[in-house]
Amino acid sequence: MEAWREVLGNLMPQIGPPATGPETRWAVIGSAATALQGCAVTPRDIDLLAAHPEGVRRFVRLMEPYTPERCKHFPDHADWRSSRDRPVSVGPDEYGFFWHFARWVAEGVKVEIAHIAAPEGFPTSKNGAGMWESGPEIWPHVKNVRWGDHVVPVVPLEIQLETCMRRRLEERAAAIVAVLRRGGYDADLIRKALREEHRRRFEAWIEAPA
Repeated sequence: MEAWREVLGNLMPQIGPPATGPETRWAVIGSAATALQGCAVTPRDIDLLAAHPEGVRRFVRLMEPYTPERCKHFPDHADWRSSRDRPVSVGPDEYGFFWHFARWVAEGVKVEIAHIAAPEGFPTSKNGAGMWESGPEIWPHVKNVRWGDHVVPVVPLEIQLETCMRRRLEERAAAIVAVLRRGGYDADLIRKALREEHRRRFEAWIEAPA
């Protein structure tokens, strides 16, 4: 079994249910969410998004067995980890996004959770910019997938496709399109999630011969 699957499977009994209330809601995003929805990708870590800062704080409490007393803290956050003396990193990044962030290494796999507030004026799907995978627009569309004995909330592939196209992650985008071609997709969500040029490209992919 891939390491990330084993870690997530071990964590689910501890971190579930997905929410005790709207303020502590969370979902899997990133490559782990892509893989959980049937795409041929291999995640290197497990990324989770919290709907509100309280969701990060709740998760920190649940992850206490994985939290050391102290960690060396690096200014660039590349190797930063949660510790009992500093469980959550709070503050803006260089682009103006305000983070509540926590990270652990469980059995060799990074596990991260964040709530990220975009700066004022950040473009949204309402003005044609598409949906940001880590933004507040995702929550009405988060879906539950059955994975073994667990039910896991994930950001839909339609929204992830926009992120992959923006970041030019061509292999991952192709893997997502392959699954959407086989299993169908939410046309209304595609329209909302993809900016216009990405939607045109998606339509060309879908219409191309298999």
